[in-house]
Amino acid sequence: MTDPSPRRRNPFPFIALIAMLIALAVALAATNAEGTTFGLSNWDVARAGYLTVLLVFVGSALFGRGLGASEIVRSAAAWLAILLVLVGAYAYRAELTAVGARIVGVLLPGLPIEGRLAGEPDGTVVINRGVDGNFAVRAEVEDRRMLLTVDTGASFVTLTSRDAAAIGVDMGALHFDTPIRTANGVIQAAPITITHLAVGSIQRNDVSGLVAPARSLDQSLLGLSFLDTLGGYAISGDRLVLTP
Repeated sequence: MTDPSPRRRNPFPFIALIAMLIALAVALAATNAEGTTFGLSNWDVARAGYLTVLLVFVGSALFGRGLGASEIVRSAAAWLAILLVLVGAYAYRAELTAVGARIVGVLLPGLPIEGRLAGEPDGTVVINRGVDGNFAVRAEVEDRRMLLTVDTGASFVTLTSRDAAAIGVDMGALHFDTPIRTANGVIQAAPITITHLAVGSIQRNDVSGLVAPARSLDQSLLGLSFLDTLGGYAISGDRLVLTP
């Protein structure tokens, strides 16, 4: 004769206990830590409630499976390690965010990164140097994203003819009568006004610009007509910090 199957425990008391603890913790947290309960601040009691729920879940998972003592110790140690990692990540969230921003900057050079994410003052924008040694900025010109090389020697934001056509400039209506000096010598560029130019959170309207003749410029330039509108810009190692 076989042994009767073990009786399954009624889960209702356990579920009711969890629900009561969660409700208590949420209710206390909703008071924004105002007041006290049993001599403790409501915020501390709420956190204790959350921790109790976590411990009940973990404990039920460990002891309810009929594990041996060594297995329980190993499982408890694993859960403790996970908890410590989570607590450590929360405690150092600012530092980890800065590290993440640096990694993104290295993987995607030229991507504007908000200063607070890169360990710089709030409101600034950080650009990482490219592998070619230049600072190429992923900017938004009019309603189109394009890559502009930062050039403090260029008096104006200067677009290649390809980029100018991409933002809707009527190339046939331009007058190439403005001389500018480039690495390939003096060329005649056409003046334009860029209605909207943004680098990350820094936005400027009605920026004076130029359009270079076809095949005279390899890449568009972010010149002084934009940079001089900033509160400042500085190079720190491999990072360019723009201050609005």
